[in-house]
Amino acid sequence: MLTGCAEPDDAVEADIERGLFIDDDGASVSGTFANEDHALRFHGDVFGSGSGFEFEVQIELNGMTISARQDADGNLEYDGRAIGSDDSTQMTEDDRLALAALSKALDELGPKISPPLERIRGFANMWSEFPSSMDLRGQVSASFRSYTSICGAMNTYVEATHDDWSHGRWEDKSTHYAYVSMHGPGPCSDGTYFLKNNSWECYEPDHDATIEYAYGNCFGRCGGGCGSSSQMTYDCLDHDSCVRFGHSIASFWCDDEFSSTIDDWASAPNCQ
Repeated sequence: MLTGCAEPDDAVEADIERGLFIDDDGASVSGTFANEDHALRFHGDVFGSGSGFEFEVQIELNGMTISARQDADGNLEYDGRAIGSDDSTQMTEDDRLALAALSKALDELGPKISPPLERIRGFANMWSEFPSSMDLRGQVSASFRSYTSICGAMNTYVEATHDDWSHGRWEDKSTHYAYVSMHGPGPCSDGTYFLKNNSWECYEPDHDATIEYAYGNCFGRCGGGCGSSSQMTYDCLDHDSCVRFGHSIASFWCDDEFSSTIDDWASAPNCQ
């Protein structure tokens, strides 16, 4: 059974105090976060190092549990289900907002945090863009996991593209140059400036073939907007292009781009 989880679970929220609380011994972390709108629990463990590195992370929010696990062979599994049952669920806009709020609170701790907390933050940040139309259960085997870091292209323009029903990858209406950087957002919903009529304008064009350049809101960073982590990959760049150049985060047109990023948060290096 597929259920949405936009409504908070009173049993989960009842004893969660407002603010961020963390118990962290360096290899295992547990904590809670709550603000005026959301309440979440989280837990993470890391094991081993190097090629045998393993981790497990779990976040409870709005009546569901989402989790991710990487085994020693590099296989990644992720799951989302209703709390107290095995029922499938789906990501809602309120869930994305809750995860973004947790990610922002963890960002305030700065870049130097423990490995399990870093995985929790990366998981929350990446999944704050999880589409409503995608299955929350899946796996990526080690043989299919890949990412291409674009740290070497920081503070330069890189060609970004996506596809949908009307436009293929690398067509003029679905392709532009994005400035890969940790520069912050502009004063519009997507926080991105596009060069229009020889001037920068903060807005979201709809597959406009005359638009060639984009800038701002940490374009190319894995996860929503800006944050303490600086993982930059081609997959994350193309997903940003999809959701900022004609589609929304919730749009199923960007599911394939997001699917390509789903393991980048767990593997790609920080660029700074």
